[in-house]
Formats: sequence, C-alpha cells, structure tokens
Amino acid sequence: MTALTVLVSAGGLVIFSAQEPGEGDAGVTDPSGLEVTSAATAQPIAFDHSHHVREVGLDCQFCHAYARRGPVAGIPSVQRCAGCHETVLSDRPEILKLLEYWEQEEPIPWLRVHDLPDYVRFSHKSHIRSGVTCENCHGDVSTMEAAVQVESLSMGWCLSCHEDRGVTRDCLACHY
Repeated sequence: MTALTVLVSAGGLVIFSAQEPGEGDAGVTDPSGLEVTSAATAQPIAFDHSHHVREVGLDCQFCHAYARRGPVAGIPSVQRCAGCHETVLSDRPEILKLLEYWEQEEPIPWLRVHDLPDYVRFSHKSHIRSGVTCENCHGDVSTMEAAVQVESLSMGWCLSCHEDRGVTRDCLACHY
C-alpha cells in the first residue's frame, strides 16, 4: 500500500509525497486505503500538548477558542500564551522564544498540521455543538508532545463518520 506523507512549508504550501511500505514512519490507514504518516512537524517553538492538557489541565478550547464559534479552531495568539508565561516558567529556552515573539509584536509562525482542501467547507462549530469531540478527529492530543495528524481527514473517512452517526451525507453539506 502506498503511504501519503503531507508536509507543510513555512509559507503554508502543502506538499504530498507518496512512499512505498517500509520507506517512512508507520501511520494510520483510512477507508480509502491511503496511509497518513504520524511524523511530527518541526515547529518554531516546541509546544508540549501533553504537558498543557494533562499536567496543567487546559481544555482544547482554552487555546483554540474559535472552535465553538466558527469554522476554524484558530491558533492561540502570542498574547494568550504570554499571558501565562510572562510569569510562569519564563526562564526556559522555549518560553524565552515565545516571549521574544511577544516583545517583537510578531505572531509565532506555526506550521499547519491539519489542513483540508479549499473546496471543502468544514465547520468546527457545528461538529462541537453536535457532540463530536476533538479526539474524534485529532486523536488523543493529551498524549502528544507535538501535534500530529492521526486521521486522514479524507472524504471517505468523513463520510464513514457521518454514516456511523446517522447525519447527512449530502455533497452540499461540505461542498458549497
């Protein structure tokens, strides 16, 4: 089976690479037969999701506040991160990087981990309001040091979920 590796450049360009079995990291196979690798994307700051979720107890929506309000979950602003880290662990190397972005009034140039094609209209809001948890699509982020894509997010994968939940499979639900 051919594996599909998705890489994202600093400019947000999505690059796809096909690999034969044994050439890359083990990944997840979606209903269409494509394998999605679970390799972590190198980020400008090493953000440990497991620490923030398990040890600190932050809910996903504390940082990704737009998820319940609109189509995108959003990435937390530097201000949100600096709000805690100006006083908490402010001497650690990765926190110092964060605070430098804050002082320079620059956004952190995070690299996108999850991305859908432009022709797909997906709304986090409708999914959260209908009881779909973050883990359903993003995996157990509380165990991840770095966010990785664990599901293919392919049309077949989404349609299987819609069928399992008894919700619409009408093309116009996602393509409009």
